[in-house]
Amino acid sequence: MNWTVERIIIIAVWTFSLIGLLIIPKRHRRKAQVAFLFQQFLTWILGLIVVQNGWLEYPVRELKHNYTSLTFEIMGYPAIAVYLNIYYPAAKSLWVRFLYIMAYPAGITFTEILLESYTDVIRYHSWNWYWTFLSIWVTLQLSLVFNRWFFREKKGVQE
Repeated sequence: MNWTVERIIIIAVWTFSLIGLLIIPKRHRRKAQVAFLFQQFLTWILGLIVVQNGWLEYPVRELKHNYTSLTFEIMGYPAIAVYLNIYYPAAKSLWVRFLYIMAYPAGITFTEILLESYTDVIRYHSWNWYWTFLSIWVTLQLSLVFNRWFFREKKGVQE
């Protein structure tokens, strides 16, 4: 195996994501599973659309004939969405919820900008950082709405 920086990053994301999923408290596991699967569904479809349209590419990836990033779409991002969903401060003020929901896409977007600038993990073509931020923000919002609906939570009330 060729141990490039890109391969190390991919392995690290899988490792940290798996550990993050394994340490989820038992009381949150059902909500975590729903959030994880829902986010995989969304990002897999959107990732295929983005790559097939040539807006971005993943030069270093896990599978030769799958041009999307399994690391991001199947493991990393869904694992992050799990934590957003299980620790979302639904009972807090609008300002706290706003900051919470903005912090996730901001952190992911900043990381992606660094990866795009300094590695071959991702390359933008007609894509830009603000599309990443917007798509992540929207999909995380959808994840919160779906999870609330799935568990029939009332607004502002969380388990």
